[in-house]
Amino acid sequence: MGAKAKNDEPGKAGMCGYCNLSLENIRKKNLIFERKVSYAGRSLIITIPEDLARHMGIKKGDKTKLMPVGRKGFLVEVC
Repeated sequence: MGAKAKNDEPGKAGMCGYCNLSLENIRKKNLIFERKVSYAGRSLIITIPEDLARHMGIKKGDKTKLMPVGRKGFLVEVC
């Protein structure tokens, strides 16, 4: 299984619950990526950059949950 947050509680506002980095430090470490949406079969896909996957401990075969956050965002949780 993939890496989980240090606890099951969401991080403080503006903080990553996994690594405790602030949004400002996430930007400084270049952990914000822009990706185009593509197709694979009949599904839409968004790729995860290797650097971000390594930072989050995500590996091929890990299961994820997608949850909508408003109309313009979603949260991806590694199970």
